[in-house]
Amino acid sequence: MQQTFPISDEELEALATNSIDSVFSTMLERSAILKQVIKIDEANHREGIRLPIDANTPMIAGTVGFLGNLTGIIYIFMELPLAMEATCKLLDMEESDIGVEDHELVNDAIGELTNMIVGTFKNDLSNKGYECRMTIPSILRGSNFSIEPAEVALRRIFKFDCEGRSFVIDVLMKEEN
Repeated sequence: MQQTFPISDEELEALATNSIDSVFSTMLERSAILKQVIKIDEANHREGIRLPIDANTPMIAGTVGFLGNLTGIIYIFMELPLAMEATCKLLDMEESDIGVEDHELVNDAIGELTNMIVGTFKNDLSNKGYECRMTIPSILRGSNFSIEPAEVALRRIFKFDCEGRSFVIDVLMKEEN
């Protein structure tokens, strides 16, 4: 039986879009356009959900959790070329300044970008009366990611386009009693 959730899909979409708009315009001087929303419900949440980006492309995934009245985790899946561009912009560097083996530099930059995006999301949640605090960011690298949560009350996947490059935000949340 589908449980009601205190935040509507429209509000959640606005939270995700505002977080991306705010951070991308300020920190990367870029805009991102929401292209697709995938609603995961009880019928399909246990299946491995394919992300709406090329699964075989090397990616970096930043993740930050939040705890409070609403508890959850947000994953940001970014193809490596966009992650490199974002790193260069954040650190005022040229791509040629970053070696292929400079994983830590790119990881740190994407971790910080993820932290800013989830921080904006969390602040907007707090403004709606859902106080919460954040966990530290984590970074995953790889391809063909599949997130299979054991239990989830709400999951939405948002695909964005940033000047021809795609990235995905996967939001998993549940209400704490």
